Amino acid sequence: MPRNGSKSAGSGRSRSGIRAGQTIIDTFEIDSAKRRAKIVGCLAGFFAGLVTGAIASIFQDDATAFFWAVIAAFTVGFVAAVLVLIWPGLRMAWHWAGELILLAFVVMVWALFNAWAGPLVALGATLLVLGVPWLIRPVCRFLVRWAWCMIVRHRIRVAADAFIEGKGVRGSVMPLILWAHPTAAGERVWLWLRGDLTLEDLRSRLTELASVCWADDASAESAGSKAAFVVVDIHRRDVLAEGVAMPVTEMLEGIDPDSYPVEYRRVDDAEGVDLTPESVNAELDALLGNKGGRKPRQRKADDGQTATTATNDGPDEGELPAWV
Repeated sequence: MPRNGSKSAGSGRSRSGIRAGQTIIDTFEIDSAKRRAKIVGCLAGFFAGLVTGAIASIFQDDATAFFWAVIAAFTVGFVAAVLVLIWPGLRMAWHWAGELILLAFVVMVWALFNAWAGPLVALGATLLVLGVPWLIRPVCRFLVRWAWCMIVRHRIRVAADAFIEGKGVRGSVMPLILWAHPTAAGERVWLWLRGDLTLEDLRSRLTELASVCWADDASAESAGSKAAFVVVDIHRRDVLAEGVAMPVTEMLEGIDPDSYPVEYRRVDDAEGVDLTPESVNAELDALLGNKGGRKPRQRKADDGQTATTATNDGPDEGELPAWV
């Protein structure tokens, strides 16, 4: 009997009901791949044979054209069916691509040392090759950042599985995790959503996404014109809160402040300051090096401004005619 009220296998598929017996590849995906492989194989073979027979009948007799049509239908249908059938495995292989590449590298290193000096020396040399990079600080930082990228890809898949299960979707299709890249604040992951999970679903559950990824915060945005193409940013550290190096002190080392050609004079409060136009113009001429005083054009402009001001003021009250 199913426990916790889960549905039986005959009444439909329940993700929570098969979780205990779930393998690396979902059994529902395997069954669905088998059905789709049969359909795709038959359709691809039929159309390939039809097109091949029509083309071959132009150049050869009917028997030979029929023979080539059968060969093309069988070949194309078989290849299409195999690709559809192994697609869940290919997708899982892509999901574990980083770990598989690392495993292949370890096996290759061990095989090379084993062929050269024996199994014990090969084991020690392999451990040395894998352990020394972690003692070098820049290399260790690089490896840790990419290791988090591989971890985040798995954690996002776990989060997507939980989100889809929370929606109660049967026969759901998991998003395709395309690529992950380290950033200054954490990791950036590109996803291809496939119907059962949308960008709005991710945005509404960013807190849970960050919690599943063991991070401080998360954000999700569209990565292109397609709604299914999404980029997720996982934030593990606040870059703005960290200390930022300011090289101003190093830039000013060895510079004597008295070496600047700027001349200034400090005026005390008790000394008083003369702010009349004549004194200000004299100071400006002295600073600018105008020995002959201000330029004639500037004087003419000042005279014109003074004349305009006097004209606009109008006559004095004592000069008004008697009839006003």
